[in-house]
Amino acid sequence: MGALADLMKDWEVPIIAIGLGAQSKSLQDDVVVNDGTLNWLRVISSKSDSSSNIWTRGPYSATQLNRLGIKNVTVGNCPSHFINDCVDLGKRIDRAWKAAPLPRGISVAGGNQSWKKIRNIEHQLVSLIDDPLYKGQYVVQSSIDMLKIAREDFESISPDKIESIRSHINPHYTLDEFKIWCRNFARVYLDVVAWMDSLRQYDLTIGPRYHGTALAMQAERMALCIAIDSRTEELCIQTGVPFVKAEEISHTPITRNKIKSLINFDPDNYDKLRYERAAAYVNFLESNGLQPADFLKRIASFHK
Repeated sequence: MGALADLMKDWEVPIIAIGLGAQSKSLQDDVVVNDGTLNWLRVISSKSDSSSNIWTRGPYSATQLNRLGIKNVTVGNCPSHFINDCVDLGKRIDRAWKAAPLPRGISVAGGNQSWKKIRNIEHQLVSLIDDPLYKGQYVVQSSIDMLKIAREDFESISPDKIESIRSHINPHYTLDEFKIWCRNFARVYLDVVAWMDSLRQYDLTIGPRYHGTALAMQAERMALCIAIDSRTEELCIQTGVPFVKAEEISHTPITRNKIKSLINFDPDNYDKLRYERAAAYVNFLESNGLQPADFLKRIASFHK
């Protein structure tokens, strides 16, 4: 981030950072940043008109910033927690989740072909969406080559890349069979509203992508994030998205029954957490001279 730091240092206006997060293998590890990124953090910290101009994704991120000498931070969460403007979101999610004894249609928030840590898990999740009555979907978010398989742009993917993707998702298919599978199941959404509308068609979204799973809950459907590092775990804790660590399920069969047993969702606690996080977010925005949206203030004040 050094080049951006050089650009920002001469700005004569306040800078407000929202959703700044640290990422490492686990919440027990310290992050390592290079000089350019550290300089970028220092520039942001220095451009403040308030006691805190940095809204972090959680206490781990705040602690790591403090360790690096950045003190004017507020422990926050991801603002995507407030996409849905309903004050009873948890109850709506719970009602939809309990409509069937087990999840039927499933949307998988797919990972990346380089994530060997979760490959065995992804193979099992893929098997769950191939249901004759409740056909699921495999939603890709990155890399560029993963996005291309969802758009049937196979010709522009190098042979070694498409082979690594095939091995990650469906190693028992030939390349031609895998292309047919992509046409049937792989999806990419370039519009958030359209993405949310698609997720409402499924009982559950599951996978290693935090935002892919969190978005399902904003669409009033249940989700289970498979936490693969400190970032995903911290985000889930701060926003109430149900999660399980990848290493806890990497060697156990993943079935609909298993998924159901992993999700312990309390709608009242979820809504209470959301009220509290919204109130803190409103306070942060106002202390930095910004005007929060009316619906955000409504969520923040609902518990009072």
